[in-house]
Amino acid sequence: MTDTVKEILGILNIEKTVPFPEYFSCAVTHSSYANENGTDSYERLEFLGDAIVGLVIAHKTFEFFKNIREGEMAKIKAVVGSEKVLADVSKQIGLANLVLVGKSLSSASRDELDSIYADTFESTMAAVFLNFGFEMTEKIISNLLMDKIIDVAQKKLFFDYKTVLQEYTQNKFAALPEYILIEESGPAHKRNYVFEVRINGEFYGQGRGKSKKEAEQLAAKMAYERLIVN
Repeated sequence: MTDTVKEILGILNIEKTVPFPEYFSCAVTHSSYANENGTDSYERLEFLGDAIVGLVIAHKTFEFFKNIREGEMAKIKAVVGSEKVLADVSKQIGLANLVLVGKSLSSASRDELDSIYADTFESTMAAVFLNFGFEMTEKIISNLLMDKIIDVAQKKLFFDYKTVLQEYTQNKFAALPEYILIEESGPAHKRNYVFEVRINGEFYGQGRGKSKKEAEQLAAKMAYERLIVN
């Protein structure tokens, strides 16, 4: 067993014998490093882990909040399972420090690295599942994310509609939302902005705000809620 695998197990407080340690090594290996060194990347594990993490978030939300409707449950799942939240958790527990990236990413932006850190969280949970089964995996994910679930449900964690809409449309449409300024009015010290959001050229939402950022967020909110209801 490598030192990296031992560190991952320590982070997750796993003291059991590991049947397949290679899954944990693979879970922190980005494709850039894998390509440069002839090893496997975490991409297949991340695919599996994404489903597992989403299931646990949905299950805990359903179990813990008895009176929340489906639409609100979907929002909680989207926020807690978002790139930003999973990347933050990955950094907080020290998992992000173990990620192997290639030389091509030596000058990667923070956004690029956050995406990798979020992916690594999911791939590591897949490695836990493949080694120890769902019960332990659910327990670990719950321990790491339950506070986030509660914070979102109680409106303590900001819901970034632009981020979750972008992640949703990338997965569902393989396209990014486009924000179009359609109206700007009011005096210089008190401007109002109206933005539309389009996906593949189709209108999905509109927002009005006192700043461009606010208007785009409201447009994204309308679009996201329209998409998850449909």
